[in-house]
Amino acid sequence: RLIMALVSEFLGQLTLSYGAEAEPTFPTVVAVRDFDPAKDAARIETAIKTKGVDEQTIIDILTRRSYEQRREIAFEYERLAKKDLVTALKGALSGSLEALMLGLMKSTAQYDAFELKASMKGLGTDEETLIEIVCSRNNEELVEIKRVYKETFKKDLEKDVAGDTSGDFAKLLLALVQTKRDEPSNVVDYEKIDEDARSLYEAGVKRKGTDVATWIAIMAQRSVPHLQKVFERYKSYSPYDMKESIRKEVKGDLEKSFLTLVECFENRQLYFANRLSEAMKSKGAKEKVVTRIMVSRCEVDLMKIRTEFKKQHKRSLYQTIAV
Repeated sequence: RLIMALVSEFLGQLTLSYGAEAEPTFPTVVAVRDFDPAKDAARIETAIKTKGVDEQTIIDILTRRSYEQRREIAFEYERLAKKDLVTALKGALSGSLEALMLGLMKSTAQYDAFELKASMKGLGTDEETLIEIVCSRNNEELVEIKRVYKETFKKDLEKDVAGDTSGDFAKLLLALVQTKRDEPSNVVDYEKIDEDARSLYEAGVKRKGTDVATWIAIMAQRSVPHLQKVFERYKSYSPYDMKESIRKEVKGDLEKSFLTLVECFENRQLYFANRLSEAMKSKGAKEKVVTRIMVSRCEVDLMKIRTEFKKQHKRSLYQTIAV
């Protein structure tokens, strides 16, 4: 249950609003005004050189600057210290705090690309990470992740996913990674909503066995607002809602993937809030999951995730992490 005090302090800071600044609506980490990268770089260098390392100063600076600002600090740091900031942080920090700070030195898409690569490296695949990232990111985010992945690792994300997964699970992930999802339309197509709802029912609950290909096609290609209406309509065909149907029809990684998709279509920030809650409840709190959600969402929608967390779990994310 205990997450290292320091990490909690870092996260606390990341998820607190910043006094004088107007409350950011979705991100919790925003650009600071009166930014002086050279001064920040010098303070970090002093903090690293201090006996025992002044971690607090490093946390204070890096969690209160946007990614673009952190890049400028890294540039100034290299000029000043004649070494790379990431290497210096690796040498000065360890454990979860090191993972957090190094995570912040990457852009959101870079961070996601590295996490995906790590989930498929070596023996065995970390399916949980693969599912969390591929099934929760929207089209725009996935397009950018694919671009960065190719640029960084000189490989196609699709090829790596295909090589590391199999069966229907692979088919679903690949369909998502191909980013063929429709853009939301201003026109509500009731016929299509009804047709998709009926197809989902006929491909699963209504028949013996599951026609997974139909489920994949609909869930990987339709726009999110359309799917929200489809799941609503689905209830008039099926005795079970979409999530219950998934649990009855498929198992294992495929079940987890479909459930993640449906939860994200319905309320993405609530999905992340619940995932944080589960990770913090688990024995030996899954710091990796907590770190990943914090770092990958802090400049995107962590503020909204906080709100959902509080609504759902009746205590703030900050209080929960600080335990």
